[in-house]
Amino acid sequence: MGPALVIFVVTLATAVQPLGTDLYLAALPSIRKEYGAPVSVVQLTLAIVVFSFGVSQLLWGPAADRFGRRPVLLAGFVLYAAGAGMGALAQSIELLIAVRAMQGLGIAAAMVCARAMVRDLYEQQQGTHIMTVAMSVLACAVMLIPLSGALLTESLGWRSTLWSMALCGLGGAVLVLLRVPETVRALKPDALQLRPLFAGYARIARHPGFRSWTLLNSCGYAANFGFFSSSAYLFIETYGVSRTGFGLVIGGASVAYLIGTVLCRRWIAAHGIVTSVRRAGYLSLGAALLMIAPQLADAHTPATLAAGLWLMLLAYGIHQPCGHVGMATPFPLQAGAASALGGFIFATAAFACGTWMGLMYRSGSAAVLSLTTGVLAAATGLIALTLVQRHGRPEVARVVIP
Repeated sequence: MGPALVIFVVTLATAVQPLGTDLYLAALPSIRKEYGAPVSVVQLTLAIVVFSFGVSQLLWGPAADRFGRRPVLLAGFVLYAAGAGMGALAQSIELLIAVRAMQGLGIAAAMVCARAMVRDLYEQQQGTHIMTVAMSVLACAVMLIPLSGALLTESLGWRSTLWSMALCGLGGAVLVLLRVPETVRALKPDALQLRPLFAGYARIARHPGFRSWTLLNSCGYAANFGFFSSSAYLFIETYGVSRTGFGLVIGGASVAYLIGTVLCRRWIAAHGIVTSVRRAGYLSLGAALLMIAPQLADAHTPATLAAGLWLMLLAYGIHQPCGHVGMATPFPLQAGAASALGGFIFATAAFACGTWMGLMYRSGSAAVLSLTTGVLAAATGLIALTLVQRHGRPEVARVVIP
């Protein structure tokens, strides 16, 4: 595989996650109306994707070591496409929830294999370059996904967003069958033995550096997911913002995140990872203030909520890359396992937040959305300023617990 093909495969395999969530956001009020379901139930069609994605990472990684990257990547694209197609045909909200869980399984398989293939093919420095290029391409695409979902929902109905996901998954499966070879050098027949697998996860979870970095990203990811999963009702139904306008708000968040990643690279080069996270911690506290203060004054508008979201995503664009590196630093021989465990914890936190906000949703009120995301943003900032400063420094993180 040449570098261009690797970048394309990695970008496509990683894009299924934002396609599976962000393309779907503007459709949530329409789904609620068609099925006559409460917000808490409709929220599950989004939250279950993140939950199944997080849980299944714990097994897809070892499965890719046992059976190879190519069959697991193919299975991921097929599951994703099948879940999307069945969801587009679903006549009940219960069936839609079930097949969206299938999509989460496919997302996890695709993303785990994308990272593993880069590790198979390249040394660390060149592999980092390949991933950086792929993520830059993806970031540009992600900015357009929410707006595309809004336009699809407006013109063709909410089911068209799922048909689009199905086409993407089918395209990925065809690409794997025609162009993608196996990249793993040697299969590991014992990779799926559960006792040593979960004993390794337990060792990782005991490391204070891992816990600090994972808690940082879990709070940040939960805050972002909670806002994304619940804001469509508030913006579209309460404030009367058009679906296109809502898509632009979410797209603006992607721009803020992209700016944050650029700042992250510059700050790390100049000041190091822990200082960069401390700086972003103050941005997270500022985002919390923008979320909570207007709510206490009963003065929230679409503009104030968008401002809080964008500042929160700017900080997350710095916290997320640092967190992914930081939580794997103590485990040079188990980096994949540490990433999978961290991903599981992130997804569980997001699922809990999305479910909570769906259950507590009150029509016409911004309180649950703004206060929940505000508290989580404040927690992110405080963790960045305390636990990460104490346990996250490279010289501390490299002390591995036996």
